[in-house]
Amino acid sequence: MSRRPPSPGTAAPWSRREFIGRLTAGSTAGLVLPHVHAAGAPTPARTLQTLRGNDIALRIGAAPVNFTGRERIATVVNDSLPAPLLRWREGDTVTVRVTNELSEPTSIHWHGIVLPANMDGVPGLSFHGIAPGETFTYRFPLRQSGTYWYHAHSGFQEQTGLYGPLVIEPREPAPFAFDREHTVLFSDWTDRDPLALYLKLKRQSDYFNYQKRTIGDYARDVRRDGLEATRAAQSGFARMRMSPADLADVSGATYTYLTNGRTPAGNWTGLFSPGERVLLRFINGSSMSTYDLRIPGLSMTVVAVDGQYVHAVTVDEIRMAAAETYDVLVTPAGADAFTIFAQSLDRTGYARGTLAVREGLEAPVPEMDRIVHLGMPDMGHDMAAHGEHPAAATPTANEHAGHGAA
Repeated sequence: MSRRPPSPGTAAPWSRREFIGRLTAGSTAGLVLPHVHAAGAPTPARTLQTLRGNDIALRIGAAPVNFTGRERIATVVNDSLPAPLLRWREGDTVTVRVTNELSEPTSIHWHGIVLPANMDGVPGLSFHGIAPGETFTYRFPLRQSGTYWYHAHSGFQEQTGLYGPLVIEPREPAPFAFDREHTVLFSDWTDRDPLALYLKLKRQSDYFNYQKRTIGDYARDVRRDGLEATRAAQSGFARMRMSPADLADVSGATYTYLTNGRTPAGNWTGLFSPGERVLLRFINGSSMSTYDLRIPGLSMTVVAVDGQYVHAVTVDEIRMAAAETYDVLVTPAGADAFTIFAQSLDRTGYARGTLAVREGLEAPVPEMDRIVHLGMPDMGHDMAAHGEHPAAATPTANEHAGHGAA
């Protein structure tokens, strides 16, 4: 009997010395080391591994990865992180045989796909999960088209790497034309044991929030809004036991943000030729991170959201919550390279890639925008609308934001 690889998520938390060392080295999310290939580790391919056809075999296992300079064990599919891009066709019936090579149960959930309940892949709800050493066969018809993704619904395996993109090609031509396409999946990685993160958040929900308001922020608000309005806003948040800096449960001090499995320094690159119209299929495969996404120098025309066509709208920036997908059209012109820039909502790090006419090119990476604290309307508590003191209705984050979001 062959020995199964260790299950992911067994890394020890940082010591205080390690944490300070990372800060000193400037390696929190934006300046991490490239993905290093070790023996048995997923190869950091330039393009996503792609599987086509109606009969597909997937192997879920464990393998070493190195995103930050320290090797950790990830959950991988067919030795790949992210999992392979699956390309299917609307109207077909697909069979996916999933073998569990881990030492613990696993699963795959097909996010956003309309299918029979017993094929949904949620242990305890639609099936029992996939036991170690076993193979489970998913079989379902494809009744839709568009950009989707798949991920684990077992333990913290999604956080440790079990997620992948999914594209269902339409039977009828799309209502827009394009010359080339790229699938771009954003995610968040942690070297820590995800269970340890979860336990810390259960004990103290703002444990990783290092951007709380200070007396300096209070004094600035007094100068801008006046003492009465500032006191009213602070009092409102205090009564609700909420924080205007509650933008992310886990920050870039712990997370490394990835683009198709590559760190910002790894610079995933998608190619284009001048004059081409490029379809970008954006997927937020993060465990919890929200991104503000833009491509400096290019406008994006949104043509589909969560797999559904929408009336085309052109924007400069998109706010992507976890699990959302956006299809956008761009026509790169006037430069050989453009940066795909997805900064976290709390401005503690970013994912980054490049559109370029050839490999090896880079465009300037913008500075992250300033952090924007939340107002009462952002929290769903617009007190002025409910007859309370209007001074308590502080401006929303969007009113203070520097870019228009879709």
